Formats: sequence, structure tokens, C-alpha cells
Amino acid sequence: MTTNLTKQVKEVTDLAQIKNITNKIVGEICWRANLSYGSELVLHIGAKVPYSQKSMAGKIKGAWILGAQATSWRLEENTKIIVTSSDEIEKIKENISLIENTTITQFDIGFPDLGITMTFNEKYKLILMPDVNDYDLPYWELFTPEQMVLKVGAGAIWSYVSSSSLV
Repeated sequence: MTTNLTKQVKEVTDLAQIKNITNKIVGEICWRANLSYGSELVLHIGAKVPYSQKSMAGKIKGAWILGAQATSWRLEENTKIIVTSSDEIEKIKENISLIENTTITQFDIGFPDLGITMTFNEKYKLILMPDVNDYDLPYWELFTPEQMVLKVGAGAIWSYVSSSSLV
């Protein structure tokens, strides 16, 4: 795929290129799920890779990293809601770990909202629900093993750019 690509989503067929990227994550293991700065939901997925920054020496990250900072979400087990982004921090930390060490079995992107539904071990569903009227931040970002980042939102746009261009 071409680097530094930015596109608008006007119809469901415009999701094809995004799906070409996200389909590669199906079958990978989510080995860490936590909250980062500003209560951003972060999932580390796939191979465990050492950070290249000296300040992070000795620490590891996922080959794939999914982040959702300005997006509501919920975690379900067989359609029963376990935890949501609006719950108390302690409840979130306690329950989001349920998807750790599980395999991503499905990754769907909604249209026109660009939300995602990730299924883990055919048991848990993590559903990201962007508020299209809120924030100027991406709804979600996916850092890839190819040193690229897929940014989806805000609005009906997405981009796929080198992660080194973000520093």
C-alpha cells in the first residue's frame, strides 16, 4: 500500500483499503489491554517487540497497537455488557484484562460511523462507538508491524502514514 495515503469515506466500498490493513490482525493474540494517558484504551497485539527509544529500554510493545482515545467503547461477553469506557477506572482495569491472551477472530468496521467491533476467541466483543459530533482526534489508531499507522476519523476520513512522521 502507498505511504502517506489520506482518503474520505463516502460509501461502504471506501472501506476496502482499510479492511486490507485490518484483516491482517485477525488471528493475532492480544496480550496486553490497558488504559494509557487520558484514559486511552490501548491494546498490544501480535509479536512482542522491544521499544527502540532509549527511554523505554527493556520494555516491550505489540507489533500491532490499537489505541482509542476520544471514542466510547464497551466490552461484551455473549451480548452481556461487562464494562464500558464510562465505568470507574478500577472496574475498567479489572475487566479489560479479560481479552488479554485471547486471539482476535474478527475485526469489523462500521459504516458510516467508522466504529469497530473486534471479536476475541469467539467469546468477547470490544465495540468502539465514535461520536461523530465530538472531538477533532482520530476515533482510533492502529500502529502496524510495517512502521505505519492507520488513523480513522475524526469525521469521514482516514489516513495511512509512516509512524516516523508522527514524531
